[in-house]
Amino acid sequence: MAAAKGDGAVGELELQAAIGFNGHVPCGLICHPDREHILYPLGCTVVIQHLDTKKQSFLHGHTDNVSCVAVSRDGMYVASGQVTCIGFKADVILWDFPKQELLARLSLHEGKVEGLSFSPRGIYLVSLGGQDDGRVMVWDVSKREAVCGSPASPRSAGNANVVMCSSCRDEMFVTAGK
Repeated sequence: MAAAKGDGAVGELELQAAIGFNGHVPCGLICHPDREHILYPLGCTVVIQHLDTKKQSFLHGHTDNVSCVAVSRDGMYVASGQVTCIGFKADVILWDFPKQELLARLSLHEGKVEGLSFSPRGIYLVSLGGQDDGRVMVWDVSKREAVCGSPASPRSAGNANVVMCSSCRDEMFVTAGK
């Protein structure tokens, strides 16, 4: 807990530990490729916990609940998406894992980011918007900008709610759903 400063101003509270994991985010519990950390969303935060020491650190930057998390195969990048109200931008945040800092805020989806997936070599990040958005976007990780986007599925075919990159080709991904 932060102590009050001498000038009458109150200091900020800083999150020191998180207890709990509700499992409501599909594929939300991720073992980092270094096999020393796990990551999971908790409210507006992504928790990083060292498996041996149990020490936690936190990725803060979302304005609403985190709806999905992905880690690049080399472990250098983490991406997290959020949910917002209908008609508002739902951000994807790209994080530098070793430095645990925000690299880019990618804001083209509305309502919810349903899923995220990195290409095998971490060149691309693919994001899938929720039911109200319905788009799939491909992002260039190094340039931190959108390469292309398209409806994830024809409206008559239902809603896509899963996106997964190929395990061997950077240029290939699939969406699936109901």
